[in-house]
Amino acid sequence: MNEFGDDNGFRRRAMNQQQQDLMIDLVSYRISKDCFLESLFKGGDIPEDYLRAELETALEIKDADSLECLLIFGAVFGYTQDCADVLCRLLVEDWHISHENIARELKVFRYPGAVDYLFKTALTRYPYIASEHALGVKCIYALHEIGTDKAREKLQLLAKVDNAEMSERARHLLARV
Repeated sequence: MNEFGDDNGFRRRAMNQQQQDLMIDLVSYRISKDCFLESLFKGGDIPEDYLRAELETALEIKDADSLECLLIFGAVFGYTQDCADVLCRLLVEDWHISHENIARELKVFRYPGAVDYLFKTALTRYPYIASEHALGVKCIYALHEIGTDKAREKLQLLAKVDNAEMSERARHLLARV
């Protein structure tokens, strides 16, 4: 094993550079979804556990570029329910800049297992996010969508934080329940 993570001198990646370039071509409308899938997968069919497995690899090796591309992949082609847990674990990592995108996806999932992760992230400040409350507000909306008793308890705690925008948003959403 060498400093790059393998014996060949190359760092292991969730998505290689060619795959990442294909993703850029897709979102830039230089290739169609069908062409993208044909280039990435034999027969053009997405393997059942592809996205979850690739997200797990990105988490394991802390590959922020691959994570960003995989989140785009999920947004374009859809996430499977088995991605929710790995998205939760990615949400609390500090080596990437995709926290807002992950929080948005967890809102869609309405995954009860995300409650503690969303609460922790709502209270975390990342220097790369210009607004001190943007991520927190996304987490608050995700907690509201989850709607469990535990999620409401976390919203009640967030309604008391020393951030006017976040506490007001949490109080507003609690009033709608």
